[in-house]
Amino acid sequence: MAKPNLVPAEFLYDRLTEQFKPDRCTDIFDKIGVQEHNTDYISKVYTATFANPAVIENILSRGEEHVMLFCHHPRPPMPSLQEGYGMVPQELLDRMKAQQVSFFSFHIPLDVAGPYSPGNTLARAMGTNPYDTWYPQNGALLGALCQSGFETVDELEHRFAATVGHRVSRYSYGSNTLTDGKFAVMAGISRSTDAYRFLRENRINVLVTGVTAPTVEWSQAIHEAAREHHVTLLGGTHYSTEKFALMSLCPYFRNLGVEAEFIDETPDLAEL
Repeated sequence: MAKPNLVPAEFLYDRLTEQFKPDRCTDIFDKIGVQEHNTDYISKVYTATFANPAVIENILSRGEEHVMLFCHHPRPPMPSLQEGYGMVPQELLDRMKAQQVSFFSFHIPLDVAGPYSPGNTLARAMGTNPYDTWYPQNGALLGALCQSGFETVDELEHRFAATVGHRVSRYSYGSNTLTDGKFAVMAGISRSTDAYRFLRENRINVLVTGVTAPTVEWSQAIHEAAREHHVTLLGGTHYSTEKFALMSLCPYFRNLGVEAEFIDETPDLAEL
C-alpha cells in the first residue's frame, strides 16, 4: 500500500486563510482557525460540522496519526435547545495531542457566502441556483437567495426533505405558491427578525433554515416576524442544513494534496 502524502500543516493553514479570509468578518467564538496544533505534517483531513465528541472518538479509534479535524463549529452541538454550545472534554483534547491529531475551525469565515458556504452548498444540493447573497451578520453576508423550478412550497419542502435525508418542519405563514420559484436560505440558525421584512420586500415568501422549534426561546420572535410578513419557514436542523459545506470541502483538501473524508453526525430532530 502506498504511503499517504504528507503536507506541511502550515501550508494547509495558509491556504485556508487565503480562501476564507477570516479578517473580513467577526465571529461568535473567541478562537478562530487553529484550535490545537498537534502535528507539523498532515496526511489526511477529516471534516465535520461540529467538534462533536462522537466525531473525535471516531477519528481516534482509527489509530491514525498526522491527521487534522476541520470543523465548522469548534465546539459540540447545543446540550439543550435553550443553551449555547457544549465543550470538548479535556480528555479528548489530550488524546488528540498524544495521537498527533490537529484541530482547525472556521465558523463565520465558512458561513460567508461563497462556493463552500452552508447556504450555497445546501441550495446546490437541492438542485437549485443561488443567485444572490443576503442576511448580514458579523460584518458579512451569510445567506443565499435561490431560484428554483418549483411552483409550490409543497414541491420545495419535498426536495428539502429528500436532500437532508429526514423529515423537515413546515410553518405555513404564507401562500403555497412559490413566488417566481424563489426562496431564501439561511442555514443553521436564523435569529434576525429584520430578515422577514427584507424577504417580503423582495417578494420571497419561503425561508429554508435549520432550527425552527417554537420551544426554543429565541425562535418565538422569529415565528412572530415570519407570520407578520407571510413568510413560510422550512426547518431541517442545524446540522443537516450545514453539513453540505463540510462535504464540499473534501475535494478542496484533495486538491491541496491530502486525502479528506467527511464524518456524518446525527441531526437533532427536536430542533424542528
